[in-house]
Amino acid sequence: MTGNATARQKVALLSVYSKEGIVDFASQLVSLGWQILASGGTCRHLQRAGVEVGDVADMLLESFVIQAQLGGITFSEKPDDIPMMMRRMRESGMDAGAILGHRVVTLSREVHAGLLARDCEEDQSELDRLGILRIDLVCCDFYPLAAEIAKPDATIESVVEQTDIGGPTMVRSAAKGGRIVICDPADRQTVIDQLRQNGNVDEKTRQYLRAKAEYIVAGYCLDSARFHSDGKFDGMVGQAERQLAYGENRDQSPATLFTNLSPQPKDPLALRNFTVVSGDPSYISYADGHRVLAIMRLLAEACRRNFGKVPYIAIACKHANPCGVGVDWDNPVDALQKAFFGDTVAVMGAEIVVNFPVSDNISEALFAVPDRDLPIVGRKNWGVDVVFAPNFSEASITLLGKRERRRLLANPALLDPPMPPALWMVRPVDDGWIKQLAPHFVFDRSDETIEWLPAANPLMTSPSFIDLMIAWAAAWRAISNTVALAQAGMLIGLGCGQQDRIACVQLCLDRAKRSGHQTQGSIFASDGFFPYAKRKQESDPLEGPELLVQAGCIGGVVPADGNKLSEVQAFFASSGLGVAYVSKEHRGFFGH
Repeated sequence: MTGNATARQKVALLSVYSKEGIVDFASQLVSLGWQILASGGTCRHLQRAGVEVGDVADMLLESFVIQAQLGGITFSEKPDDIPMMMRRMRESGMDAGAILGHRVVTLSREVHAGLLARDCEEDQSELDRLGILRIDLVCCDFYPLAAEIAKPDATIESVVEQTDIGGPTMVRSAAKGGRIVICDPADRQTVIDQLRQNGNVDEKTRQYLRAKAEYIVAGYCLDSARFHSDGKFDGMVGQAERQLAYGENRDQSPATLFTNLSPQPKDPLALRNFTVVSGDPSYISYADGHRVLAIMRLLAEACRRNFGKVPYIAIACKHANPCGVGVDWDNPVDALQKAFFGDTVAVMGAEIVVNFPVSDNISEALFAVPDRDLPIVGRKNWGVDVVFAPNFSEASITLLGKRERRRLLANPALLDPPMPPALWMVRPVDDGWIKQLAPHFVFDRSDETIEWLPAANPLMTSPSFIDLMIAWAAAWRAISNTVALAQAGMLIGLGCGQQDRIACVQLCLDRAKRSGHQTQGSIFASDGFFPYAKRKQESDPLEGPELLVQAGCIGGVVPADGNKLSEVQAFFASSGLGVAYVSKEHRGFFGH
């Protein structure tokens, strides 16, 4: 830095929409010897709190007078009585701080000169000659554009009114000028700590704050473009949250978890909100975790609507598909065992999500295989890879994490898992992405659009209704095509990702048989319709409905669709199955 720049008092310009925490930040800057300038409401807020602050309008007016004098314009007031002159100018309606209905405040040559001037004698001399202060720090947030866009009654006019121009412009000038620029309140204390310790902010932090400012402005502008184009112009701006252990395959490293900056509501169960208690999550840990969390949230919401409460739920997932779902109203260990014994082979290396704390006894159940009369394929330990839970006891961290090197991730929001608030789903494709509304359908037995056949379906009130919920949630969030089978509060079979419905059913039944389950009395769910009720001739393979009846199913759920719907309904009814038919627009295709 030059001699002049070092000797002069540092100047901070504060202009924030949200006033929370700004008094404390400004006070700390003052205590460090900084001069504070603020605009409009920020200035008044700080003045009321007793902070020594100058209005940026005064700086602009003073600079205006000096520049006018340089141009040969004289005033009746003496040059040393500029404050009186500025007061008279304001009284006469002149205000350099805000014009055009507060649309232009900091959009002035003087403010941006103070931000863009280089740290050299030449630029500093020009600033001094023009009466412009060099600004060293900008703390700014923007009008709540995303919140306005999210309103159901948002209009072009209302969105335009909440579109900040001065703030983003000032922030970008500060970023280009290499100033300390703060757009996120979370960064304020970091800046204060460095100023207090070193008298300055190091280059690494400045560069981070510069990048973050550009990132926030980019997302802000993207929100506006997305709204005004009715979605024709779209995009994603992401913030890196965590470097992952490795990619989907080792040669696809590095891999990173990003958070999308968008107008969508914040999600308490977003992956970035999970604390890594133990281990180093990989790409697959998060990819599969996201899918199993989707099943957990869907099943929890279905239980809220149909039972008025959420039971203990444990879900195991492999390769983005459930291999076990367990539900119990009284005992979390039983829910966990039901999930494990759904498919004892596939659960090896699984991701597990539970909606209850992992206490000492729960960790034992997660670790060791109990003595049961079901195939265990010779293992003493379950060998799960990742566990998502509300929290973990110290003993469970020692047993599951440190000893076995499992990845443990905690989030208290799992105690009562909410449905995802996201409005949209985005899938990457070559050189772009495809976008659709997020699925929102939740099975509710009081929904009049669901047709029950027979009408007096005993499943609606029987203990087996929870099995219908389990099968439905698994089928609606596994990779389609899918058929799921549930019984006694657990998922016992899943046939997913198949090219035809017959293969879905066959695979589902085969997996149930492999794990030693009896399918008699089970409940099925199919994410798509059955094209045929019965095979056409004896030499043909059995159709899906025939296979389910042959397996002893007592009921299920399927979309009400297909040219042969009436035949399928008649076949199930004549076979004694109680089936719920959901509207065809709510079919459960997922994960294409």
